[in-house]
Amino acid sequence: MRVLFIGLKVGAGLISICQSVKNELEKTEGVETDYVDIYSENEKMAKFSSEFYYKLVKLFPRLVAFGQKFAYNKSLKSKEKHGFINNDVKVCKEEVLKFINRYKPDVIYTPMNFVAIALDKLIDEGKTNVKYVYQVPDFMLAYYVQLIRHCSFLVSSCEEITNLLVEHGFDKEKIRTFGIPINPKFHQKVDRAQVLKKMNFPDKKFILISNGGAGFANNCKIVKHFYDKIVDYYLIVVNGKNKASESEINSFIKENNIKNVINLGFVDNMNELMAISDIMIGKCGSSTLCEASINHLKYIALDNNLFPEIKNIEFLKNRQASIVVKNTKEMSEALKLCISGSDKIKAIEKNFSKINIENSTEKIAQLILSLEENKN
Repeated sequence: MRVLFIGLKVGAGLISICQSVKNELEKTEGVETDYVDIYSENEKMAKFSSEFYYKLVKLFPRLVAFGQKFAYNKSLKSKEKHGFINNDVKVCKEEVLKFINRYKPDVIYTPMNFVAIALDKLIDEGKTNVKYVYQVPDFMLAYYVQLIRHCSFLVSSCEEITNLLVEHGFDKEKIRTFGIPINPKFHQKVDRAQVLKKMNFPDKKFILISNGGAGFANNCKIVKHFYDKIVDYYLIVVNGKNKASESEINSFIKENNIKNVINLGFVDNMNELMAISDIMIGKCGSSTLCEASINHLKYIALDNNLFPEIKNIEFLKNRQASIVVKNTKEMSEALKLCISGSDKIKAIEKNFSKINIENSTEKIAQLILSLEENKN
């Protein structure tokens, strides 16, 4: 059996989703897996998605969110419905067919709606009969998801999304509420003492600050506001690939001789950092939320207006699973609540721990394997 994973280099979330299931499937004898970035061989689209679009989202999040919603609503009223997404699908379809012919997969797994729609077009045109599984990558439904027709299964991120899919007319028998797949290492028990020794950390309580692999948000502003107010805690700051943020914080630490701030760049042991922390301040990518949920962290969510994270924030609010803040003043109140250990924060922490669906990655891998079994 050969499984092709199709992702996109725009943030770390989509890649993480694909790689988690890919790694799990590779444990099964006789299964071959391949991963491709949909625009890895289309320089123009690759640059747009990983550079221009990402910078636009970072600088003007509200504008991007408004623009996408406006384009979607306009397309619904146009004579040729969904013209906006059809342009994306037209370009994507050529790339998808190229990878199908190259890798000859039995099954395709993708967390991108336009890839799923492109597969439908290719199936309608008789150019492929490949089976595919569509993964809902956030705690919201992507625009145009109702156009998906030929998928073998849709993997839903939560019960709320499952209900929406049914409302959109999807066959309930094809929907599996398995959640967001995450790297199995986040499920593994972490030896706190060993991590402290390896990282040369003091034996203290920690507040973890992380804003994704690209390093969104102003981490230095957060550090400046809190470093002298958290007597019993150390701050662990993960800047991701944001070298400017890392450098700015390093300079601030040196100039002020600060001892209770541990400043890091891009790391590959977030599972360990989460495991040794008590509180986390971060953005609202679905993978990050699920990873933090496993570790039963008190989560302070930054309302940064990034799309689609604004919808993930709505999900957190509706579930009363996090404290959502917009500025450092609100963050101060949130930290006081987290540290208080009150019944209110215990209830929020309990709700947050339920976001991740247990064994999601394993369940999705088994679902993909079942398609091969059914073929036989």
